[in-house]
Formats: sequence, structure tokens, C-alpha cells
Amino acid sequence: MTVRAILAIGLLMTFVSGVHAQAIQRIDITEYGIYKTQAESFSAAPGTATGKVEEVSDIQLIEATTTVPARAGVEFGFRYKIVGQPNAAAQSGATIARQGAATVNLKNVTHIPAPGMRNPQTQNVTMTSVFYQDVKIGAEPVRLFRFTEPWEVVPGIWTLEIWDGDRKLVSQSFLVKK
Repeated sequence: MTVRAILAIGLLMTFVSGVHAQAIQRIDITEYGIYKTQAESFSAAPGTATGKVEEVSDIQLIEATTTVPARAGVEFGFRYKIVGQPNAAAQSGATIARQGAATVNLKNVTHIPAPGMRNPQTQNVTMTSVFYQDVKIGAEPVRLFRFTEPWEVVPGIWTLEIWDGDRKLVSQSFLVKK
């Protein structure tokens, strides 16, 4: 590969990563606490304790709090707004820029307190759960965790985070207690 080709690839990668980085300025939490939702479907998520994430609808905030009862069926988290805008290149129709301008792929991280969650089927212990989600800039999605199985209920400080690449955009902690 010639020096010119390497330089061109480097410039292209800088342009693409710059386009994505400029798309999200920040995330604002608009509400947090205990929620009630309607389960719709499941998607595979290999980085999670159960190997799946749940798609939900009819999302209702039940109580604004950072203290969560430690019992199966409880769902907690936050609603947030992605603040940013598609850049001028994306608006003018540039193909590479358009790929990440309106929708961004965010990493959702859940930090679970010690001793972690032990999945009785696999015997794997999970201390950090990770899944990815495509979200539109300007949307107000929710970042939730539901205790669906008794073995998932671990008292202590749980922290839900959202990342864009290696940049943490938001973090919210909850005290799960008996």
C-alpha cells in the first residue's frame, strides 16, 4: 500500500469519526426512578447475564427515586434525551456522514455490585453487562433494568451508563436494597 493510500485512509477515518463525535453533544436525564412497562419482544445480547434484552412499550414512571426495592419484577432506570444535531455534510447528502448522523449506536453498560449475578444455568457471574442500541438524536428513549429472575436481584449500588465509543455520556446510580 502506498503512503498516499495510507494517508487517504487515515484522513477518511478521521472524517468519519469526527462526523460521529460531532453528532452527540451530550445526554440529559429527563426523569429517573422506578418504572412500569409492557414487554414486547426480546433481542439477543451476548454481553448480558441472560444473553438477551427486552423491547418494551407503555413506559410509565411510577416513582422518582434512586432507591430501588430488591425484588423480582422491579424495573428501574432513566429517560434521557440525546442532544446534538446532524452535521452539514450529512444534511447535504454525503453518504459516509449520513450513516451516523440521524441514528447513533450507543453502548449501554450496567455495573452490578459484588458479588454480581450468578446465572444458575451457566454458572457465569456477571459484574458488568453490556449491550448496544441504535438511538435517534433528539429522541427520548429510556435506559432500564428489570429484575426478571430472582438470581438477578443483587443489593447494592447499581450504575447504568451510556457510552458513545470511548466517551461516557451519562451515568446514573441506584441503591438496590432489601
